[in-house]
Amino acid sequence: MRTAYQYKLRPNKEQAAVIEMWLELLRRQYNYRLGERFSWWDENRCPVNACPLVMPIPQLRDNPNYYSQKRDLVN
Repeated sequence: MRTAYQYKLRPNKEQAAVIEMWLELLRRQYNYRLGERFSWWDENRCPVNACPLVMPIPQLRDNPNYYSQKRDLVN
C-alpha cells in the first residue's frame, strides 16, 4: 500500500532556468552558512586532551545556529 504520492516535474526551458537559478542561490546560501559554522568552530576550539595555560582569550562570537542564521535572512 502506498502512503505517499510521487509527482514528476516536466518543466519547459524557461521554468527549468528559473529552477536552476533558485537551486544555485540556495546552494550558495547553504555553503556560506556552513562556512560560518566551520570558521566559528575553528576560532573557538582547543585540543581535547589539553589547553594552553596562558593564552589570550579572544571575544567569543555567538555560536551561529539555524535560528540565528534564519534571523539574518531578508524576508
